[in-house]
Amino acid sequence: MRLIPVLLLICLLQPITARAEEIRASFAMDEDPQFLVETRVKFFSPAYRPLWLEALARSEADLQRQAAETIAQAHEFGFPGMAEARPRLLEILTAEKSHPTARFAAARALIALDARDSVQTLFETSQKYGADLRQLLEPKLGVWKYPPLGEVWRSRLSSQNVRLRELMLAIEGVTQMEDGDAVPSLLKIVHDAYGSPAVRLAAARAAGNLRESGLESDADQLIGVADVPILNRLCAGLLFARHSSAASNATLQKLAQDREPSVVAMALTRLLKIDPELVVLLADVAMQNPDPKVRQLGSEAYIARPNPDRVVSLVRLLDDVHPQVRGAVRDALFVLSKRPEFDSVLRPACMKVLAGESWRGQEQATLLLARLDHKAAAPRLVQLLESPRDEVLMTAAWGLQKLAVPETLPAILDKAQRQTAIREATPVQPISLDYQVVYLFETMGLMKYAPAEPLLRKHVPKNFGYGEYSRGAAIWALGYLYLDHPDEGLAKSLAERMADTQSIPPETVHVQIMSAVAIGRMQAKSQTPAVKTLLGAGQGFSHVNQALRWTYIRLTGESLPAILPTRYSKSAWFLVPLDEQPVDATP
Repeated sequence: MRLIPVLLLICLLQPITARAEEIRASFAMDEDPQFLVETRVKFFSPAYRPLWLEALARSEADLQRQAAETIAQAHEFGFPGMAEARPRLLEILTAEKSHPTARFAAARALIALDARDSVQTLFETSQKYGADLRQLLEPKLGVWKYPPLGEVWRSRLSSQNVRLRELMLAIEGVTQMEDGDAVPSLLKIVHDAYGSPAVRLAAARAAGNLRESGLESDADQLIGVADVPILNRLCAGLLFARHSSAASNATLQKLAQDREPSVVAMALTRLLKIDPELVVLLADVAMQNPDPKVRQLGSEAYIARPNPDRVVSLVRLLDDVHPQVRGAVRDALFVLSKRPEFDSVLRPACMKVLAGESWRGQEQATLLLARLDHKAAAPRLVQLLESPRDEVLMTAAWGLQKLAVPETLPAILDKAQRQTAIREATPVQPISLDYQVVYLFETMGLMKYAPAEPLLRKHVPKNFGYGEYSRGAAIWALGYLYLDHPDEGLAKSLAERMADTQSIPPETVHVQIMSAVAIGRMQAKSQTPAVKTLLGAGQGFSHVNQALRWTYIRLTGESLPAILPTRYSKSAWFLVPLDEQPVDATP
């Protein structure tokens, strides 16, 4: 049982291929119009540092601890002048009478202050005052490449009486130090059949990272026994972290066909780094493995070495049960579609997935085909508006917006009307219904579909049963229906929504924002005084204030003074002056 967490950790630590461009559904009203980005500046009060230094100078251990912790946090936040505390921190670190918690906090602060000119003192203290301090200091001393620590670590590797966590620290440390002389001791640990699985795996990883060649015989020794334990197979693969010889590659390809997914994932990861061509012959089997990480690694070989047949195979993974696998494949297929020879086979294959019955495939194929502007998918997306799965229903609505096929508008309006009727009958509905209606309303607004106006107007009066986002989208869409041609009655109603901040309950923020935007978009200049009044009461970079500023500029053509940056700091510093004015907390 001790091995299971370690194997899970190995799998979780496998690198994930970064997506070049993630395709996701998003609301058009969140991106149109674009508002100013808030400017935030850090706040540093000159009154803080003297208080912290005074607390650090006291003899009480708890004050020392809190002051040292605050100095470390302040330095990392960017507070100037914290280096002034270093002499006192060193006193606390080295004094025999210092409390362990104060000493630990002082060491932590010295690390934060990058006190490498005190490296010898830090080293001596780490060896004198216990394991907790060593766990804190030794990794940093390793980053600073302090030679005496390397000797300590090598000695610890060969010791028979060393604590597990200190042995692990030494294994990680010699890797960090790039200490090739430690490899024989590491290999002795790797071959110890009675050793801790966690330690053996760590030692194998360290040895593999320290040697680019020459460990083939050690790997053969590990897997050359009868009934090879899984731990041996993992250790053998880890020894090849930097190897790329024909012999090591052959061993990795053998491990890539192992029955244990963690072994397969480890081997495939290394082979992909060496050359994806080494995985191509194994990819088809890998993409059928029960483990999602293995399936993803198999797909990465085809993505790196594509041809039309492999692209079609990748399309099938749009229906993978794991969201990370199908999402990564979807985004990779979009990149591959930019090459005509792949685009020509990709689109028909995606249409087959879209026509299928699996909701996962329908969702991912919709995202991809809509991003490709494949208008032939529109009739199927209309059908999927009736899907029992919220994921498909919402994605289909978004996809129809992206495709913008006029022939779909009657069906979109019909669906929006039916969803509205459901809400009128039962006001409490899941948020997914609200989101789907947003996409439907946005689509009709962007395409200026006049028959939708009565339905959209129905969402203007305050009615929380319709949903905040649906109402905001309806108002946003009305702004497009009346683009540069104001309807004064509608503009007056929107101004009432925009100004409804004092009633109980007040209008929702989202509706206030979209009401202001719609007034600006339709150029309802009659509402300029109302906008100006609310703008005068606005504070800082609130979303409502940004919408009001955008609308006022659009209505008047006037420029507005820049808003001063927002000051922010840590939410609660240890020891601040009593008369300190509050500032925004760190986001």
